[in-house]
Amino acid sequence: MLKVNYYYFFFIVFTASLSLSTTRGETHLVGDDEGWTQFPNFTYWAKGKSFHVGDTLVFSYAQELHNVVQVNGTSYEDCIMEPNLGVLQSGNDSITVAEVGQLWYICGVEDHCKNGQKLTIEVLP
Repeated sequence: MLKVNYYYFFFIVFTASLSLSTTRGETHLVGDDEGWTQFPNFTYWAKGKSFHVGDTLVFSYAQELHNVVQVNGTSYEDCIMEPNLGVLQSGNDSITVAEVGQLWYICGVEDHCKNGQKLTIEVLP
């Protein structure tokens, strides 16, 4: 007959549940070392990366030159700010991804979006 040490079993279950509850998402520095600037290819930057609920996107940029605007798919394609879900302007903005689906971000300054300063990602569970 198999003898179970309940204290050991409880310890294993408790430790496993604790590690799951403290697991946090990954942090993605948008554009890596170049940051959120006007001419990089953000489609190339996002390629091969996995984005999940709980991950954080960090947009680092010169505050006086850029901003971050969350838009819908049509506004992303047309590089327009309307409608938008908020404009960020701190120069070091962190966005924690809260839901599954497609997300779109552009720079709303002058022609920056048309010059490639835009990002779309697919968020997985």
